[in-house]
Amino acid sequence: MLWRTETGSSLHVILSRMHRHLKHSFILLIAVALSGCGFTLRGSFDFSSTLQNIYLESVNDESDIYRELRLALISNDITLLDDPSIDTYRLDIGSENSEERVLSVNSNARAGEYELTLSVPVQLRSQSAVVFGPETLAIEKVYLADPDSAVAKAEERELLEDEMRRELVNQILRRLQNLAL
Repeated sequence: MLWRTETGSSLHVILSRMHRHLKHSFILLIAVALSGCGFTLRGSFDFSSTLQNIYLESVNDESDIYRELRLALISNDITLLDDPSIDTYRLDIGSENSEERVLSVNSNARAGEYELTLSVPVQLRSQSAVVFGPETLAIEKVYLADPDSAVAKAEERELLEDEMRRELVNQILRRLQNLAL
């Protein structure tokens, strides 16, 4: 009886160690598989070493797109310079443009579906040449509006514009990431 207890407890210790090693091996295997397929966390970008210092210029330093882009660059370890120097890149952001058009009307001849377009001109240049741009990046979204509630429509539009701004910032970051400098 005593022998069975000792054997059972040592077997339990061996099984728990095997379980722990298998669990660690499985986690390691998943990490290797994800990194091998190019998986990265949303919002994290890998920029060229030549883009580690950027001078960010905007026609409106108080605009939402400028603030979003500034935060995104800083969170991706890009140093934003106060003054452009000879050997740095300059990222120019133009004025954000928002347009709304009616796509469909309901049975009461009131607008029920809208298309919202948010665009911003962007250009990257070095001291000696234009790297890309000027080009206008744009996002289009469709949303339904309650014709009886103007407040709900305004809130829906504001939420949608915030989401579209984040998408535009991600477009700019992807554009910077894919540059061959």
